[in-house]
Amino acid sequence: MPQFLRKLKSDSLADKAADMIRSAIFEGHIKPEERLTIEHIAAQLGISRTPVREALKALETDGMIKILPNRGAVVQRFGRPELADRFTVRATLEGLAGELACRNDGKRVAGLLAANTEKLADRMAEIEPEDLHAVSELVELNGEFHDTILAASQSETVLRMHASLRMPMAYRLYTWRSVDRQRASYDFHRRIVDAFRQDDAGEVRRLLESHILEARDFVVAEH
Repeated sequence: MPQFLRKLKSDSLADKAADMIRSAIFEGHIKPEERLTIEHIAAQLGISRTPVREALKALETDGMIKILPNRGAVVQRFGRPELADRFTVRATLEGLAGELACRNDGKRVAGLLAANTEKLADRMAEIEPEDLHAVSELVELNGEFHDTILAASQSETVLRMHASLRMPMAYRLYTWRSVDRQRASYDFHRRIVDAFRQDDAGEVRRLLESHILEARDFVVAEH
């Protein structure tokens, strides 16, 4: 396994180790079904095995990995039912986040989202679906769009629950390699921006829920 984790030296080592491993999975450094060993991770982080063991248990609770007796752990490859459930719950959370964000400061959020959507359109027009590095830029812009709404919701509960449902980069790259999916997402983003501009919190919620559920149907059908 390549070196992608940095050494930890402060308190709350188990929590910080879990955060770093989770990020490595999200960013695609650790692939679905790849085996993780406590010894290797502890060596990369520069900590003992105990906090790593605790970190892996926390990630198993989140559904990110599966611990194998006496063999470390593997990154979960989600089955269709799990994928469907994750997207469905995420749709509810993001719909709520959008409604709250619109009520909190809809005009400001609309400006931020509009700028993001313009960047997305520009990059979509420039890249080829086979260029995974470029597609990853679309994934990042999409993440910024949704993260802006989540942050503007000002709901710690929504943020905490949503964080446990994020999909690894491999799944997000697969979705965004489809030109049709790129266009569908862009269209949803554009309509969401319009709803924010009109201070229509109910429409923001409806569009976000529909956006996530449409992505769910695509991923589950192609899985």
